[in-house]
Amino acid sequence: MYKELLTIKEGSLTTIKKEVTHICNEWELPPSYLEFTTELGFGRLLGLFLTYIPMGEQSPYCDALEHQNTYWKGIFKQYLQTPLSILKKQETQELVANAEPFLYSENGEIVFWDVRNPKNGEFPIYLANFPVGIYFAGNNFQEFITNLTSKETFKSILKFYEDPLPATFEPLTLNI
Repeated sequence: MYKELLTIKEGSLTTIKKEVTHICNEWELPPSYLEFTTELGFGRLLGLFLTYIPMGEQSPYCDALEHQNTYWKGIFKQYLQTPLSILKKQETQELVANAEPFLYSENGEIVFWDVRNPKNGEFPIYLANFPVGIYFAGNNFQEFITNLTSKETFKSILKFYEDPLPATFEPLTLNI
């Protein structure tokens, strides 16, 4: 499905080699993201976001989703202890406190799931641009991609961008 949605640039795909459906015991990875990591895997999505694949807790790769998720959750905890104006509302604090980050942009935005509200195994996806704002980006991973590449919807998420993002995926190589 994602190969029809995106233009794939030259390179060798690094995809999931074994069935990993959890990165922690409390919740399962959404089917739309598992499908993406199985089909395309690790790389640069939309010319901006680094996509991480689940590889198991003991993975030696620093770019494994498990390691990146843990790292960004720690950053989110630090943000909660900082007096940012976007975190004044209790509901926003709770959203950040329960965030499960899974993508990082080369411009500093962090994309995360709100695992408190699953629907059919999927979680709402948000884009955080600290200290500017947190924006709802889609109900599943395909919708996230579509919303950021559509002229009609990208501006509601990417406030300071002039154009929608390109519908591209560039495979990257994992190094230990």
